[in-house]
Amino acid sequence: MKKVYIGIIAALSVSILLFGCSSKEKEMKKDVNLGFDQAKKIEVSSTNHPDVVLNTIDKQQDINTFINKLKVDKWNVGEIPADAKKENVYKMYQEGTIKLGDSSNKGKKDLKQVATVTTYKGIPYIDVEIKNLNLKLKVPNDVSEYLSSQSQQKH
Repeated sequence: MKKVYIGIIAALSVSILLFGCSSKEKEMKKDVNLGFDQAKKIEVSSTNHPDVVLNTIDKQQDINTFINKLKVDKWNVGEIPADAKKENVYKMYQEGTIKLGDSSNKGKKDLKQVATVTTYKGIPYIDVEIKNLNLKLKVPNDVSEYLSSQSQQKH
């Protein structure tokens, strides 16, 4: 009889553990933002001329709109086709961290590049580079079209 009780308790424990993990995974997928929401400036360049900035997004309302249109929660890991041609590069900047006791940055708001997003011509794939992490992702078609249109706009 003890074996039956132990078996039931073990089965309940495992099922509770698995249920908790699956709900946590759903929450994590919903909360993914890669830190883009902390961006203070976004520069758009062509991969053909990376030193020429085609568009700068630096108003907080425009940045929020941009981040919302990315639909990060709908991105999936994907393999970029071998014949894909790079189109635009988005450089995202955040304010640098002020360290305790460092008075040299007092009043300054230096921006540091924290992420790079590279789009591809005509296909819904992107490269995201954050620090030393490089992700190849498939994005929804409307996100790909939105990103392609940002190089033509001037802010």
